[in-house]
Amino acid sequence: MHNTYFNYTKNLSASKKASLIKEAGFSGVFLYYSKDIDEEAKIVREHGLDIEAIHLDVLNCNHLWLDTLDGEEYINITKAGIKAASRNNIKTVVFHISSKDNPPKYNELGLNRLRDILDLCEELDVNFALENLRRLDYLDYIFDNLNSNKLKFCFDSGHANAYTKNIENFEFEKYSDKLICVHFSDNFGNHDSHLIPLTGNIDWKKLAKNLKSIKFNGPLTSEAIIDAKKDPLTELRKIKKSLEIIEEYLK
Repeated sequence: MHNTYFNYTKNLSASKKASLIKEAGFSGVFLYYSKDIDEEAKIVREHGLDIEAIHLDVLNCNHLWLDTLDGEEYINITKAGIKAASRNNIKTVVFHISSKDNPPKYNELGLNRLRDILDLCEELDVNFALENLRRLDYLDYIFDNLNSNKLKFCFDSGHANAYTKNIENFEFEKYSDKLICVHFSDNFGNHDSHLIPLTGNIDWKKLAKNLKSIKFNGPLTSEAIIDAKKDPLTELRKIKKSLEIIEEYLK
């Protein structure tokens, strides 16, 4: 399956975005959590597209670790996203656990909040996939201290190339039993610019070889964002073609 980010552009209506994604030949999408999530899910499915996941809020993810009212509100928003996934029969949510180079120190408070979140995921049968970000020690802290069959991993190529600079030797074997989704975009190593795969400096053949070594066979999902000045259907077809090429590398 080849999927793409539903918000590949903000210049079109939900119906038009879904229509073009379908026309470009994609199997499905992942959504970003918002107040419109139920309507977007309905529109996507009306166009015959699968919904792989909901990406939860990223703007306030450092609040996870803070003993503040903002921290409590962030957890409430996270739970609302999980409930939205459940009622729309979407099996996975994707979650950021920190942002910037010096987030608040990981701690027992955040861990306890995540335990509570995972209890909800187990109750509602929703996978909770953590992404690799600027600080992989946060990822390891959680995986080392929490155990749930709903705690999963989503690999983001843009983050590994621009932030941790370890895309060619990313330790996939550490997360291989938890890896359920990938978010593919390209960049030139200095910014998570969400370019179409194969248009930046990522070595996709090497990345595919590393994914193949852990026997990854899940959907290939783009998180590219297209240039608003360009024709969206043409750009979507370029994204689709890039995923087809990467799939060949995986064989």
